[in-house]
Amino acid sequence: MSAWDPYITNMQKSGLVPCGIYGLNGSLWAESPEIKATQQEVAAIVAGIQAQKFANGIHIGGQRYMVIRNTPDTVTAKCRGAPKDTENYLLHAALAKSCVVLGGICGPSERDATKIVEDFRDYLVTCNY
Repeated sequence: MSAWDPYITNMQKSGLVPCGIYGLNGSLWAESPEIKATQQEVAAIVAGIQAQKFANGIHIGGQRYMVIRNTPDTVTAKCRGAPKDTENYLLHAALAKSCVVLGGICGPSERDATKIVEDFRDYLVTCNY
């Protein structure tokens, strides 16, 4: 059990299904079982946010997400080809000082993912993460 696991529990209670916290190099700090992100995939998301460039979208668990919005410290992307409709998540990633927070929601409330992820990121920034 990671010291970061309670954060994942709180993120899930806030409505995120796949969610995780990773180092800026993509290293795992904690994640929910649904996210299935590799270190390389997370590192590519961080690099894409920093470069403001996602030529081929983003990938999580081998699944491609189409980038919808990109800001200097976030990216929002939508999955359209998941094996199950209930896995076509709107995924949001936000950079903090030393980590990246990822989270997604599928369905009518999927746009809430942006605010929830950014609120968790903002809290971690106040704690110098």
